[in-house]
Amino acid sequence: MRQRLSPELIARLDQLLAEPITVIESPEFFDPRQHAAIVALLTAHGNSRTMAAPAGTPPYLAALYDTPLLNREEEFHLFRQMNFYKFLARNTQERLRSRNPKAADLERLEHELRMAARLRNQIVQANLRLVVSIAKTMVDTSNTLDELISEGNVPLLRAVEIFDYTRGLRFSTYATWAVRHCLFRLTPRNRLRRKRFMTGIDAGAMDSRVASVEPTVSDRQLAGTKATIQTLLGDLDNRERVIVERRFGLGLTDRPYKFREIAGELHISTERVRQLLARALDRLRVVADRDGLDWDSAAV
Repeated sequence: MRQRLSPELIARLDQLLAEPITVIESPEFFDPRQHAAIVALLTAHGNSRTMAAPAGTPPYLAALYDTPLLNREEEFHLFRQMNFYKFLARNTQERLRSRNPKAADLERLEHELRMAARLRNQIVQANLRLVVSIAKTMVDTSNTLDELISEGNVPLLRAVEIFDYTRGLRFSTYATWAVRHCLFRLTPRNRLRRKRFMTGIDAGAMDSRVASVEPTVSDRQLAGTKATIQTLLGDLDNRERVIVERRFGLGLTDRPYKFREIAGELHISTERVRQLLARALDRLRVVADRDGLDWDSAAV
């Protein structure tokens, strides 16, 4: 019974039970004979490779090139292992909800989530230079490299969580699309320049067409996002609610804040803001599904 747990353990338990866990399942997860191979340590293959950072790369970005790229086999193994630990964690969650929890059960759940997070971070680390290479092509007077990398890391993190490794595709293909899609929406000047280059349309005519069409679409998407999220904010804690409101221009402001602005207001790191936002959006997605709301069309 919960009465047997200390108040601290009860608080930890409630937080872990509220954590949504997204799993890409595989039939082998249900076969105990396969589990040893799934959780086995990853052995480096001969074609794993690092590369020298391009000349002029800032030191904090040059360090990314020390992390080897993943080959197809390594990538598959890490995604399978990460999802297997999330699969175990989700099962532990369900057991904790259906029976009297014990401290050992709580520790098991925390261990499984830590293992999944460690593997996720390993995958992310091996793909961060992908974000850098895309962001470099979109730098302009309105968007610095640091800001674009910060924004591009968000779809990368989300892509790692939802990528279906069982289909045999490379993650880099999916992640490239996700990051570019995010940054193109963030940088209309880059989008406009690319349209001019691709079509050869007169600059004045293109400016007129973008001014008349693009804001309407953007406003409609933003309105749908705001309407959906606004109805769900009560399911978030205070800090998550502030982050979501600032990020999507809700509440006291009608403009989306950048991550560094939110971080400065809350006195936390931009990385922590990204983590909390990702967690909050996952939670909102679960609540939206529960309540029958159209979350996907909100273009979050």
